[in-house]
Amino acid sequence: MSQLSHPHRVPATDRARSSAIRAGALAASGTLAIVVLPALVGWLAAPEGSLGWFSAVQVGAGIWFVGHGQSIGGGGVTVSLTPVLLFLLFVYVAARWCRRLVVTERAVVSAAEWNQVALRGVVPGFLLGYVGAAAVFSILTLGAPLAPGVAAVPGTLWVPALALGYLLVRPADAEAPGFVRAWFLRGPSWLPFAWRVGWRGAAMLFAVGTGVVLLRLLVTAPDVLRIHGEYGLNVVAGAVVVLAQLMLLGNAATWALAFLAGPGFSVAAGSVISPASAEPGLMPLVPILGALPDQADYPPILFVVLLIPVAAGTVIGRWLDREVEFFGNVRARLMAAAAAAAIAVAVLGVLTWLANGSVGAERLAAVGPAVAPVVGALLVEVALGALAWTGWCVWRDRVEARPADPLAPPEDEESGSSTSQPAAPDTVTTDIGDPERPVF
Repeated sequence: MSQLSHPHRVPATDRARSSAIRAGALAASGTLAIVVLPALVGWLAAPEGSLGWFSAVQVGAGIWFVGHGQSIGGGGVTVSLTPVLLFLLFVYVAARWCRRLVVTERAVVSAAEWNQVALRGVVPGFLLGYVGAAAVFSILTLGAPLAPGVAAVPGTLWVPALALGYLLVRPADAEAPGFVRAWFLRGPSWLPFAWRVGWRGAAMLFAVGTGVVLLRLLVTAPDVLRIHGEYGLNVVAGAVVVLAQLMLLGNAATWALAFLAGPGFSVAAGSVISPASAEPGLMPLVPILGALPDQADYPPILFVVLLIPVAAGTVIGRWLDREVEFFGNVRARLMAAAAAAAIAVAVLGVLTWLANGSVGAERLAAVGPAVAPVVGALLVEVALGALAWTGWCVWRDRVEARPADPLAPPEDEESGSSTSQPAAPDTVTTDIGDPERPVF
C-alpha cells in the first residue's frame, strides 16, 4: 500500500545525488567568480590594452586551474606554482556549499540511512558536479596563450575532495557517516585523537610560517613599496596586483618553514636562502620578493631557528596529552605522538608541494624548496619535539606514582611533622551535645 500511495517517491540516495551534483557545480562556479571578476576589473583598469574582455576571462579561467594545483602552458612556458591561499580559499568556498548540502540531506534521512546516502549520494554527486563544471570551464581556455591540459580537468577534484573530507572525516563526531568511523575503528583507539591533533599542528606550523613572512614584510616594507611603485599602475590596477600577491603569502609561509627546517628554498635557478647563507640571485620584479634578504653568509648560531619546529612538536605532544588518557601504556603514547607529528608534517608537505613549481622558463622553471629534504627535516624536528614532551610526561608520571619509603615514619596531617604515635580514629560531634563518637 505504501508503494501505491507514493508512486513517484524518489529514493533518498538518488535525490541526494541530484542535489549534490547541483551543489558541486555551484561551488565550482563560485570559485571561478573569485578569479574571473578581478581579471575583468584589471582589464577595465587598463583601457590602453589591446586585448578584449574575453581574453581577461581566459586569463581568469587559467588562474582557476592553477589555483586547483594544475599547470597551464603554451609556447614553451609552463606555470605550475599554485597560490596556496587561493587554493585554500577555493576549499573554503566548496566546503560552504558542501556544508549546506550535508545539513540539508542529514535532516531528511534517518541515522541508519545517512551512511548510504553520504557514501553513494552526497560524495559522488558533489565530486561529479564539480568536475563537470571544470570540464565546461576548460572550454573557456581554448585558444588562450596559456591553457590547461586534458589531465587538469580531473585534477580539480583536489578541492571538492578536501571540502568533503573536512566535513565528513571526523571520527569523533557522532554525526559522521558510518564508513568514516569504520575506517578509524580498524586502527588503534588513539588514532582519531592523533588525527585531530595532527591537523591542528599543521595549522599551527602554517601560522608560524605566515608570522615569519609578515614580520619580514614589516621590516622590509620600504623595499617592497619601492618595487611596487616602479609598476606605475593606477589605483585599481595596483589593488589587483596587491591582491594577486596576497594569494602568494601562503607560498611564502611554506618557504619560511623550509628556512626554519634547515634546507631552505630557492627563488630562481642557482639561488638558495637557508640558515647557512642567502644567495637570491637575479629575481623577477615582484614587490613581495623585495622582502628576501641580500646575499650574505650567516653565522652558525642562526641554525638555532631549527628549534622552532622542535618547539612546535612539543606543543603537538602537549595537545595530544590533554586529549587522550593512555593509562600507563607507554608504547601507545609514543606511537600516538609520532603519528600526530607525522600527520601535521604530511599536511605541510602537500602544501609545500603545491607552493613549488614553475612560473616561466629557464631560471624560473623551478621555484620554491625541494619537497623531500624539507619534509624529512620537518618530520625529524617535529617528531623529536612531540616525543620529547611525551617522554618527559612519562618520566613525570612515574615519579609521581612512585610509592613512598615504607620505613619512613608517617606525617601528621595538620602539622606535617612525623610521629610514632598511632593516629586516633576520626570523630564527629552531634548537634545535641552528645559526646564524640568514632566514625567507622
